[in-house]
Amino acid sequence: MRLNLFSRRQSRSLGVRLAGLVVAAVGFVPAAAVAQAPFDVNKYAAELAASLAKSCPMASPGDIAAHEACRKGIGTGVEAGMRDDYILFGGQQSEKRWIKDKKTSVFRGDLYQDMYMSLYMYTGEFRVQQAPDGLTTIGVQAYFRNQLPPGRYPYPFWHAPAKWEAYETANELRFRIDGNGKVVFAYRASVGSDANRGPYVHVEHPTFLGEWMWRDDSGGAQPVVTLFSELYSQDNPSLPLLDDAYRKMAINFRDADCTVCHMPEGHRKMNKLTLLQTPYHAVSAIDAVLDEVRSGKMPVDDYNDPKPLPPKLKADLLTNGEAFKQLIAKADAWEVANNRPKARKVATP
Repeated sequence: MRLNLFSRRQSRSLGVRLAGLVVAAVGFVPAAAVAQAPFDVNKYAAELAASLAKSCPMASPGDIAAHEACRKGIGTGVEAGMRDDYILFGGQQSEKRWIKDKKTSVFRGDLYQDMYMSLYMYTGEFRVQQAPDGLTTIGVQAYFRNQLPPGRYPYPFWHAPAKWEAYETANELRFRIDGNGKVVFAYRASVGSDANRGPYVHVEHPTFLGEWMWRDDSGGAQPVVTLFSELYSQDNPSLPLLDDAYRKMAINFRDADCTVCHMPEGHRKMNKLTLLQTPYHAVSAIDAVLDEVRSGKMPVDDYNDPKPLPPKLKADLLTNGEAFKQLIAKADAWEVANNRPKARKVATP
């Protein structure tokens, strides 16, 4: 079996490069911030917990309307500051491991909030602790929506039973932040309190058959929360073009073996994982993907060395990837120009 493994020599691979941007930001203080008042972590923690509880309050874990309201509201309060940064997200792991050694996924903040944080309900309870790595941890009481339809999750978390159980039983989202309030690492945990959970019933899903995206009984693409129609306004003029642009690029990804590693099971091969298997995931990683392919650092062969792509495939991947990137930028710019809620900042050249 051929595996595209990432070796230590490729420390600048896609996931590691994005993760490095996140970790490197710790301790960086712009000159303009020197004169500002010190960051008040307790005040921020209280505001964060209250904002999340307002947008995503407790409800039935299968309430679709409550989940939809949460997806629309999250990111409009004090947590909006996370949306333009990259965040490492993962499960509860040994406190003895430094962040660089933990198994995490690299997400842009808007994706993390809209698709992952929205899967939790918040009570407004929180606690602040010092972490062993020198960061400060804010633990926000949170309970998982485990009874939603499959297409409401970014991908089938039940592909690994232990992962699904970890999501189901989590009772806290924990945010490790630096001295300026930047979230560096977020993770789900079961070290909080179940006092406000309410009735809990384990949900058993059918055996996962390897499909990260699928069609429902009516022919609609799933998971619905990963589609461009959920990311952009329905009257965005770029919306009809985005599906075709993504499809062309996704075929190139497949032919170049990019998706062998950059899918939810990729943690078997790397600690810092960047996902590409859905439209929304690809949107948040396209810049790094193109940089890695252009520089020849990806993909890799059986010996963990960079594998040259056939010239035409590389040219097609870069051409289609750049077209996709430009179309995303155009769609983002339209959202900003039309004052749409949670419009993402337009990337500057």
